[in-house]
Amino acid sequence: MRITSSATVCRAVAVSTAALLALYGQNQPKGYEKHFSQAAKLQQEGQYQQARAAYGLALQEAESELGAEDAALSDILIRQGALCSILRDYSAARASYERALAISQKTLGPEHPLVGIILTVIAMTHQQQEHYGAAEPLYRRSLSILEKTTGPNDPNTAVAELGLAKLFGVQRRNTEAEELLEKVIPMLERMRVSDGRNLAIALVDLAEAYRLDGRYANAESYYRRALAIVEAQPDWSTSEVSRGLAHFPDMLHAMKRRTEAKELNAQIKSILSR
Repeated sequence: MRITSSATVCRAVAVSTAALLALYGQNQPKGYEKHFSQAAKLQQEGQYQQARAAYGLALQEAESELGAEDAALSDILIRQGALCSILRDYSAARASYERALAISQKTLGPEHPLVGIILTVIAMTHQQQEHYGAAEPLYRRSLSILEKTTGPNDPNTAVAELGLAKLFGVQRRNTEAEELLEKVIPMLERMRVSDGRNLAIALVDLAEAYRLDGRYANAESYYRRALAIVEAQPDWSTSEVSRGLAHFPDMLHAMKRRTEAKELNAQIKSILSR
């Protein structure tokens, strides 16, 4: 079972750094607030290279004002890392995250929720570069922290578990991947309003796992649940969800349900083209 290709693994996991940091973000001193705000605005507008330069200026000013290890630097570093991940510069992203991790561990303590969040995104950068041996212990440490501090039903815990499930999938650790997805889906359903995109991803991942194992009845149930989500909220469909749903009509065709397959294919195309 291969949930998604190693080149795209975790890219579709809907990790919003701004949202993840909402509870833990620092107040920026006015000396670098201008560049920080400018960077965030440029990033939102899709001007990524300009945003990257602005984050760099904000970081330089913050270091000058506060020193190289002040807790307030973590927010800039994490957002800078997230931008580098968007640009697929995963080595640069990891360098930013790892510096933020060092600062956060020193200033907040090694068991703080923000430390768990940063460990998750560092694991994702390793996974995106197929450093699977490095990613797994980071996910496990992240989950150990988050489950103790924010609880098993927290969105950050769900994101870490979904990332680990994908890691198992690309390593063809079928049973572990399926067990973890079956665990994380109820968590994501409870937070569906705020995390519907990740729920759709998890449902498609599990459907794909069952399809590839030839367990078509199970796969159909999860495909239909994912399809219902993106039909109600089309912008929750990531490229990964779209690719997974495209396999649903093919599966029905293989089951000799050809009329259903044709109708479903048209329905999916209509939904995803909105």
